[in-house]
Amino acid sequence: MALRTIEAGKNWLVAIALLVCLQVFGSLLLARSFKLTALGDLTQCALLLLCTVFSFATARKAESKARLFWALMALACGMWLWAQGLWTYFEIFLRQDVPNPFVGDVILFLHIVPMMGALAVQPHIKQGNQSAHFGSLDFLLLLIWWLYLYLFLVIPWQYVAPSETTYGHNFNLLYLSEHLVLLFALAFLLRRSSGAWRAIYAQCFGAALLYAVGSLAASTAIDLHLYYTGSLYDLPLVVAMAWFAYFALTGRRLLRQSLATETAAGAHGIWALG
Repeated sequence: MALRTIEAGKNWLVAIALLVCLQVFGSLLLARSFKLTALGDLTQCALLLLCTVFSFATARKAESKARLFWALMALACGMWLWAQGLWTYFEIFLRQDVPNPFVGDVILFLHIVPMMGALAVQPHIKQGNQSAHFGSLDFLLLLIWWLYLYLFLVIPWQYVAPSETTYGHNFNLLYLSEHLVLLFALAFLLRRSSGAWRAIYAQCFGAALLYAVGSLAASTAIDLHLYYTGSLYDLPLVVAMAWFAYFALTGRRLLRQSLATETAAGAHGIWALG
């Protein structure tokens, strides 16, 4: 069973790598066209679907706080997939340019909130430590806070007094703030953790950092009317999506190793007492 799981994991890694390579070659070799747009949109949807499925699968096999951590990660990836799906609907099914401002921006913005909630769970701390408790009310307050900022700083320039320039500037500024909070939280947990969870946080930090750089570069290019789907601006985002998929795929293996280590340590302690 373990050997079969390892082989399946390798096959998925090959699939992720092939998707990234396909996007790289497409961005470098294809001119701006519907074919390149379809390639970019469908590749990103496929990678985000893998992120969501892998996170959900890991949550199903995890226990206690780790389960909540991965469930929130699955929610974040699912919301990200939803936003990308709306983008794909405009470009592939309607064959229209995605409007700026875009109705899916609020989903794209809020999908980082469940990631913050997952970090607030602090699954590397044992269940009995009450200082690490994170409940549904805490998550709701976190969501309301970021939604309030979005409604106050961004929405007025989309619907009340439409201004593409002001909307883009405020969205990028708030989006950057959100990314920075996520990265600082990851850096904090990375310093305070060890073993399997340290490896998990390190992977998440790398993927989140690349995602922050890539998404902000793409957002700026959109405001300057330089961006199109499948362009070189998509490459950092595609690699970040692949990294998140790898992060979720290997999460279960790392947690299994951690559990085995704790079990062995406990058995050793009992033997020593005997």
